[in-house]
Amino acid sequence: MSQITQFLHEPLFASPVFGYELPDCEPLNRALLAVCAARRTSEQSMSISNQIGWHSAPDLFVRKEEAFRTLCAQIGKVLTHVAQTTFPAFDLSIHDIQAHGWVNINPKGAFNTPHAHHGFHWSGCYYVAVPDTQDNRSGLIEFLDPRADVSMRMPDESVLFAPKFQVRPRAGTMLIFPSFLNHWVYPNQDDDERVSVAFNARVETRAHPQGAAVVA
Repeated sequence: MSQITQFLHEPLFASPVFGYELPDCEPLNRALLAVCAARRTSEQSMSISNQIGWHSAPDLFVRKEEAFRTLCAQIGKVLTHVAQTTFPAFDLSIHDIQAHGWVNINPKGAFNTPHAHHGFHWSGCYYVAVPDTQDNRSGLIEFLDPRADVSMRMPDESVLFAPKFQVRPRAGTMLIFPSFLNHWVYPNQDDDERVSVAFNARVETRAHPQGAAVVA
């Protein structure tokens, strides 16, 4: 019998979740905590998916504070890597990544209800401060399967057929995922606050090619 050969393997309708760790992030996180706290004292919270927690205006990429500008530069590097990994036609000379972002501060009991971020390609979150909790679910981010007709599970709980996927973030980590992917955040059960910076991004083709950039 002739050997069977494979001719196709496409991750159709995939929902890839990327995780990154920023090196030597402690000084940046301390600076971010300071500027986030300053914003919180001077700005009213927006009400989006946040329950109890504080949500800033989505102006991250136009802020002038050095800590925010440093974080935006790191987000830009990660978004560029994600675009190059998932979009074969992505070209730094003809594409921009347009983005906006905001600060989330979740005190004890605060959480985010299930939601998606429509109108974008990618969403993400950088974790500035995450309580060291003993609760198994406190502060977890949970992604929900968007495929309505997937009803069978694999015996070994293969993630391909799992109805949900959870990540326990750590300070200094960044997650990137498709914006259509529904997700929510479990209530913070710790006395310490949970601080994160979330963002959305889309890839756009430039009318006049030049050096690509992450722009607001």
